[in-house]
Amino acid sequence: MENLVRYAEKLFDEVEIAVYRSREVSASVELNEISMASTRSGAVTVIRGIKDKRLGLAVVDSDEERRVKEAIERAAKMARLNSPDEKWVSLPEPGKYREGPKPNYELKEVSPDELVEMLVRGIKLARDKDENLIVAGGEGGVGWEESRILNSHGVDVSQEGGAAFFFLEFVGRKEGVVTPGIFDFDARRDLNLDVDGVVERAAQKVKWAYNVIPSKNEEVPVILGPWAIAGLLSYALFPAFSGERLIKGTTPLADKAGERIASEVLTIYDDPFHPLAIEPVIADGEGVPTRKNVLVENGTFKDFVWDNYWARIHGTESTGNGKRDTRSGGVNIGFHSMVIEKGSRALEDVIGEIKRGYLVDGFQGAHSSNPDNGNFAVTANPAFLIEDGEVKGASVFLVAGNVYELLQQASEVTREQTVMPFMTTMITPHVKFENVRIAGK
Repeated sequence: MENLVRYAEKLFDEVEIAVYRSREVSASVELNEISMASTRSGAVTVIRGIKDKRLGLAVVDSDEERRVKEAIERAAKMARLNSPDEKWVSLPEPGKYREGPKPNYELKEVSPDELVEMLVRGIKLARDKDENLIVAGGEGGVGWEESRILNSHGVDVSQEGGAAFFFLEFVGRKEGVVTPGIFDFDARRDLNLDVDGVVERAAQKVKWAYNVIPSKNEEVPVILGPWAIAGLLSYALFPAFSGERLIKGTTPLADKAGERIASEVLTIYDDPFHPLAIEPVIADGEGVPTRKNVLVENGTFKDFVWDNYWARIHGTESTGNGKRDTRSGGVNIGFHSMVIEKGSRALEDVIGEIKRGYLVDGFQGAHSSNPDNGNFAVTANPAFLIEDGEVKGASVFLVAGNVYELLQQASEVTREQTVMPFMTTMITPHVKFENVRIAGK
């Protein structure tokens, strides 16, 4: 790769080469039967070169020297055709990297058979627990990636690692009631996936869902589960932490640093080295060292996150939040492992104190939220009615509002945290919110 960088330097003022080698193993279930098992592997090389402030990008599905050279030449042609970006400063300089956790090398050689065995076991456990359960879908998977990023300023960083996941989606049919799809999951950096726990938790929610209870317009405490939290915040809140949006004036958090934007029970940070993180990277997509970035501390907004490009325009430093899209080759501001700090009490204890309220497992429509102002309108489904400290049955209702107002209503977070491999990996407890207005459906 060093020779390829030197070759590219003849065509560019500065250049970056990033190589990604990956292996993905997966198996799927559909309608109680194994439907697919596969293994895929490959390599992608991304060239990013700058000549007279003109950017050239090229992506090639190979790490072969000849093909990478051809990609370098294509990137140079693109740079000549592009208009200069007068805001461009430079590619990153070398930095000091933390020592990451040791990769789990058993994930590098996993076979589909191991995942099939997990799924077969999950199906059997589900059917033994409730003969009315249908395993509508599910998947087990393992991903392994090795990467190396070099640039003409001396950045040269390599990293490797993998993660595994497992999920099942159940539908229950009983006495004329068909439940919505209800799923549960586990994700971690080893193969000790909690198949029993996935089945147990999902089956319990199906049991609740057999009893359908109409919802009504009211103002009640609501507990949001990990899937609901990850979906809503990923669309309505997290984009507002981007330094690019600060520069472009599209974040409601401009000039809010040091101000309280949420309840004191909420602390939110991005930490790729969190013990539950499934991608503990030492460098971001540009080779900049990663670090823990606190975004909200006890309800107070702390700061924005940056990649190299927007940080240099703003006159600050990258926070290690450059995320590369290997399809386009571009880099944007993103997150590694977004964490909501856990509390001290168990979910069952929090539920046990609610006279009337709801436990929301998931939101539909969160993708339509507006991060420019935090407004959202979603359907809570599945949601479960809580009365006198016990879950009584399932409901569906609408919730509309503003995410910043909702965050001010948070009253407690549970001690259990769940890894959500969503758009951005999120590690979150259940969060209880007071006085939430819902519209019955």
